[in-house]
Amino acid sequence: MPTSAPFSSSVLDNLISPATLAARLGTTERSLSEWRIKGRGPKFIRVGRGVRYRPEAVDAWLLAQEYASTSEEVFA
Repeated sequence: MPTSAPFSSSVLDNLISPATLAARLGTTERSLSEWRIKGRGPKFIRVGRGVRYRPEAVDAWLLAQEYASTSEEVFA
């Protein structure tokens, strides 16, 4: 009987929790939650009831926040 391949433990081991990400960004878990609701924060993965972030998704989101001047920023 064929079985599905298990998730790569390296992928699961590298996922970032909201608490860790909030601390690294200097924000709160509540802000991360609001960003998820509004689609403003980094892409996330839902694991069961929990949320996790891929480091690559966080990096991509951070780089997308780069501006040369305040006039370039768009606030939603």
